[in-house]
Amino acid sequence: MTDVSPVAHAGPRGAAVRIAVIMCSALGIVGCEQPDSELIPDEVLQVQLGLTVEDRVHTVRVEAGTEERPIPRTVTVRPGDWVQFVSADHFVHEVGFYLDSLGGAARAFLVRTGQDASPPLVEEDARFVVSFAGAPVGRYPYGLSGNRGPGWGEIVVEDPPR
Repeated sequence: MTDVSPVAHAGPRGAAVRIAVIMCSALGIVGCEQPDSELIPDEVLQVQLGLTVEDRVHTVRVEAGTEERPIPRTVTVRPGDWVQFVSADHFVHEVGFYLDSLGGAARAFLVRTGQDASPPLVEEDARFVVSFAGAPVGRYPYGLSGNRGPGWGEIVVEDPPR
């Protein structure tokens, strides 16, 4: 599991984005896509997983109300993107993909990569990080369990735009 320490500043992130924008502008690279600042991995993910500003990390906050809730409930990603499930409180949360609802290739991908279920997230800001590198296109429904009633959400893997 990755370090759960929150990052207090995003200094290197801002500099990296500026560098990427300058490089694209100065070199006149056709099709050079500027990183989406909302998807740039924080310092913890860059250090512990070796991610760069070119990697795309989507965040799903998991919180307990009367039931386990993911925010947002549906996330659309591209193959190669990452999704981090982050505990928004001190309740216990667990994420598990509904393997019986997945196609064979998607099920095999999650099982082979050991990403079909999270360990218990027991602290605020604890994370379960899933890589969709090599993931088949499709819908990946998941369930949430913990201290409240069960909840659910979905990751949708789509081909990147051309």
